[in-house]
Amino acid sequence: MDHQIRRSRGGHARTREGQHPLHARVPGLMQLLGARVVWRDRGLLVLDKPAGLPVLADRSGTPCLWDALKRGLEAERLRPLAVHRIDKGTSGLLLVALDAEVQRSLGAAFESGGVGKWYAAIGHGVLPDGTLEIDLPLAPGRKSRWRVAGPRNAIVADRVHGRPGYRLAATITDARAKAARTRVRTVRRRGEDSLFCIRLLSGRTHQIRVHLAWIGSPLRGDHLYGRAGDHAQAAPRLALHCHRLQLPELADGVTRPRTFRAPLPADFRALLREGSSDLE
Repeated sequence: MDHQIRRSRGGHARTREGQHPLHARVPGLMQLLGARVVWRDRGLLVLDKPAGLPVLADRSGTPCLWDALKRGLEAERLRPLAVHRIDKGTSGLLLVALDAEVQRSLGAAFESGGVGKWYAAIGHGVLPDGTLEIDLPLAPGRKSRWRVAGPRNAIVADRVHGRPGYRLAATITDARAKAARTRVRTVRRRGEDSLFCIRLLSGRTHQIRVHLAWIGSPLRGDHLYGRAGDHAQAAPRLALHCHRLQLPELADGVTRPRTFRAPLPADFRALLREGSSDLE
């Protein structure tokens, strides 16, 4: 294991302060933005990003994570290399490569489905009990939105890949359609709100948000895919958090944890407590 880091209990990792310029620069910059360094070795940086912080610069002018990373790494003559992204409104785990070999290895793993991705989400709507398989291809929609690549009334409840779930009972004619599979399990309910544990089996833009909205349980705080004017679905933040990533062994040969976790942040937990604590 890299001498500058150590693994802590529960699959998390933490840095030893003062042994590397990164420990003076990146954690300080991340704290200013509300982010947390979960793990660092010579080729990989794992961050816990807060909701509302964009990974890249956007039209809002909000300080972005990538600019802070570039400033924090410049003293080491390193630069962050993109592997994947999570939405501005989503909190949780984000992987950043620090060398090209790790970037290529992780990119291939994401492309082949070799990275396990689990999310916590709160939807406004009740789904059937048990684990559901959602197999609904996605296509570009209007105004930067995505949509299911077929009519809403063609979505049917059925056995999907051996599980109960949802599929399209229609021929897909949109050449832009991309396969998208999501596995959803209801953990708890309170009224019309449901706490979901979600595993992404593919990685399309806004996949969880579109899938849940189109089967009747849009995420709390999702103004893009939610129901306009529905005050019960509204929330101060998007109720989506990447809480676990499981990696394959990477090509650089560095010994590192294979699983990283990020606990539910306070603003997400606050949504669980609204009016009742029976979702916690």
